[in-house]
Amino acid sequence: MITLLSYLTVADNSGAREVQCIKFVGKQKRREGFLGDLLVLSVKRLRSRMKTRVKKGEVVLGLIVRLKQNSLRKNGTFIKFNDNAVILLNKKFEPLGTRIIGPISRECRTEKFLKISS
Repeated sequence: MITLLSYLTVADNSGAREVQCIKFVGKQKRREGFLGDLLVLSVKRLRSRMKTRVKKGEVVLGLIVRLKQNSLRKNGTFIKFNDNAVILLNKKFEPLGTRIIGPISRECRTEKFLKISS
């Protein structure tokens, strides 16, 4: 579960290393996010020695792909990852990076985000 002002690692090569959650996209009074949810993020730290597509302090969209907390799937199994990670997206919901680092969950494979799962 991701709450407001929590820090997340970035799982793509867009140039950001760490981001902070500002807002949840969707419901108005939403206070927590789970796998496959959209967030509004602020970039806090950048990767060094890399051409970056984002700048420090820039506001971007993101999709949660990994969570430390146990997540219940529809078939009754639980899934848990080692870190909280997001993928940065542009306004058209396309990924900013060209590669995704590490595993992503099945919950992220929806019709909107088919490019991420491939």
